Amino acid sequence: MKKYFAIVLATVAVHSANAQQFTLNGKITGAASSEKVKLYYTDASGKRTTDSTTVKDGSFVLKGNIAAPTMAYIEYGKGTPGQNPNTASFFIEPKPMSGSFKVGDFKNMVITGSRTQDEFLELENSKESIRKEMEPLSKAYEKAGEAMRKAQKEKKSDDVLDSLRYEAAAIHDKFEPYFQRQAQKDFQFFAKHPQSYVTAYYLRFHTTDVSLDSLQMFYNALGSTIQQSSDGKNIAREIEKLKAGSPGSVAKNFTTKDINGKSVSLADFKGKYVLIDFWASWCVPCRKSMPHVKELYGKYKDKGFDVIAVSDDDRDSTAWKKAIAKDGTDMWNNVLRGMDWEKIRKGESNDKDISEKFGIHSLPTKILIDKNGVIIGRYDKGTEEEALALDKKLAEVMND
Repeated sequence: MKKYFAIVLATVAVHSANAQQFTLNGKITGAASSEKVKLYYTDASGKRTTDSTTVKDGSFVLKGNIAAPTMAYIEYGKGTPGQNPNTASFFIEPKPMSGSFKVGDFKNMVITGSRTQDEFLELENSKESIRKEMEPLSKAYEKAGEAMRKAQKEKKSDDVLDSLRYEAAAIHDKFEPYFQRQAQKDFQFFAKHPQSYVTAYYLRFHTTDVSLDSLQMFYNALGSTIQQSSDGKNIAREIEKLKAGSPGSVAKNFTTKDINGKSVSLADFKGKYVLIDFWASWCVPCRKSMPHVKELYGKYKDKGFDVIAVSDDDRDSTAWKKAIAKDGTDMWNNVLRGMDWEKIRKGESNDKDISEKFGIHSLPTKILIDKNGVIIGRYDKGTEEEALALDKKLAEVMND
């Protein structure tokens, strides 16, 4: 499954009358009394909150209000994001809890008083052996990433950067069998714990791994209480967006400017078959699929077929334009997604975000729309099998 994840699942504000207090009594060895401990979590209103306190004599206390068990992120001191060993994630519950931490080894913390955390550890421990197997590959991928960042810092040529990007992507592809095995562990947990906040938390990350029917089935099994949690509401929103971007639904209209500043509206293409290709300049599988799209465009453009390429490069339009020029894909309509990271973080709606209208969770994703504006194909796995399925569908509707 050659795909790159392209979205951030936003938190939805949930005003709850069931706010309850949690208390985390922490013991931390090796800590300086002047340092702070920070806790990031979703509060009772559904908003992301940060609390902090100063360590005193190796102890700290953090309190807050939450509506239900929720994932929290704890951080001690300062460090490079992603490289600070004094960080960890765990589930907090609206009750007294205790935590034992060691500076330099937060990953081996011990949390008591949270049943949801116990379930979380059950799932995580079931995947530990798979992660161990992945370590050599993870180190190789990290090394490739470092080489890429170094080349960018040294302002190497686009050809050098593309070569390094493709090398990293080749390593990334090798993760897929491990990802699939870990996903199976998740699905087994969902079946064993259908009404768990851990299930709701992890289900958000499988929106492209399962069919829409299976996703709906897992969601239904959560039960009404968990469905009303922040994670439950997020899943419901993702299901609705996926439905809007799946075969049988009328494609939502959008209007934007193309690469040349010309107005482009999906409604203007009524009477044509349209392929909306969601991609990004940094997405190697997307770039690799472009020759196939060019082939289809050349074959069917005179028979009422068109392409709208929607890029995730809103924050780097230069890279977007360079990729189009290098790949020779300026013959069709090229537009930016309309992403607004600030709105995504706040959980606010953004009618200009084209990807949100179609429930795009990974790149590349291709949506095929018929002459009446109805979606007749969704291809979001980035596989050769899907490419063949797209060929077959177009040949069918074009009577080729």
